[in-house]
Amino acid sequence: MKKPPVDPNFIPAPGEQAPPPMDIPAPGEVSVPMDIPAPGEVAQPKPVAAAAPAGKRQLQVDPDAAPFGADVGGGFDPNAGVIGGGDIGDVAPRGNKGIVAIAAGGALLLGIVLGYLVNQIGSKGSLVEAGKTKGATMYTEAAAVAEMRKGISLKIEDIQKAILEKPAEAAKMLEELNKTSFEKTPQVEALFGWQLASINPDGIKKTFQMYNEASGLRIDLGYLTGFVAANVATLAQGSPRVLAVQFKGKGAILVERVEAMCGDGKTACAAGKEAEAVGWTVRDNPGAQPVYAAIGNDDNQIQVLVPEGGVYGSVVGANPEANAKNTAILLLARVKERLEAMNKAETRALKALKKYSDDPNVDGPAGEIDD
Repeated sequence: MKKPPVDPNFIPAPGEQAPPPMDIPAPGEVSVPMDIPAPGEVAQPKPVAAAAPAGKRQLQVDPDAAPFGADVGGGFDPNAGVIGGGDIGDVAPRGNKGIVAIAAGGALLLGIVLGYLVNQIGSKGSLVEAGKTKGATMYTEAAAVAEMRKGISLKIEDIQKAILEKPAEAAKMLEELNKTSFEKTPQVEALFGWQLASINPDGIKKTFQMYNEASGLRIDLGYLTGFVAANVATLAQGSPRVLAVQFKGKGAILVERVEAMCGDGKTACAAGKEAEAVGWTVRDNPGAQPVYAAIGNDDNQIQVLVPEGGVYGSVVGANPEANAKNTAILLLARVKERLEAMNKAETRALKALKKYSDDPNVDGPAGEIDD
């Protein structure tokens, strides 16, 4: 009778017997391999190799065993228990199954790693493209703010000259400049997005500084425009020198005295007879139409303001006709300061935004820009 294979994973054919499991020796002992006898025979032990010297254990190798050491005591076979009808015959030894499993696992791991890298490369590519698009938007908007600043700077000297010489024309110039300059810019919302964090810190700082000054410029230029428009007559003729206080409710306002009225208050006083006036025509706004107000202490009546005292000199000044022009020039100077601050900030801001739009950095803040 054919002896069954030594492979412990062997599955016997119908009518045959599986070999007993290999005896695992205790430490210091040597296993005795057994030969499986045919029916009616007595099993004989095989000769055992001489024991190795003390301290030098030797590995006992069965030349008939499956390569790479198949599982001791029987392993899992995917074909075990499958009945295909009739005798399934001998099952070939599976000594190379471990290598196949390792190779398959390695291929799976490699596939996962390659797939991750491909996905990362694709994702980073998408971020770069998104960075370029957003970077171009940020740069275009910032460049528009810079062009707005240049346009105002080119006209500011002409406006200053018009304020001093032709205030009515200056008012029209300022109104048009406000309308055209700030109609579309600045749009600070165009800056926001994750891309902004990838620009170098100095570039971010300068960009917001430029927008902050642009916002302040809009306010300051608006103040100047409103003041010039409201004081065209005063800027052209000078501030009034002849003043009065007119009672209004519980207080009083400062008004300009225009013409002294005598008699019943309907006839202008003769030259040099202002001391006999019973009232004056007054106006509470330069250039407004004068109205009559009687001298007295009741509501809407007036009292003459005498040009004396240190407070009068401090408030009205020795040259009151220049007060409105001085105020306009001070407001204009503030506008010039804003324009200069914008000019300094926009140079580095535009450089940083242009660098990012050309080559977006999607891994964190970019390095410093060159001067």
